[in-house]
Amino acid sequence: SFFVLSTAYRNALLQEFYFLMKHLHIAWSDLLIMPTFERRFYVNYLTKEFDKKNEAIQQSNNKRN
Repeated sequence: SFFVLSTAYRNALLQEFYFLMKHLHIAWSDLLIMPTFERRFYVNYLTKEFDKKNEAIQQSNNKRN
């Protein structure tokens, strides 16, 4: 039988590609050859950075109120 990626996996992969292309300006061709562990590292690291920024914004907004 031929191995086919599930639709859910393909959608998750495309979302990761979009996220990295938009925020890190990584080329599609580079993402295609990038190892999964490296791609996931960048996605997780960016997510943590965004969470920290959002938390700082919320704290700043709470101080104003």
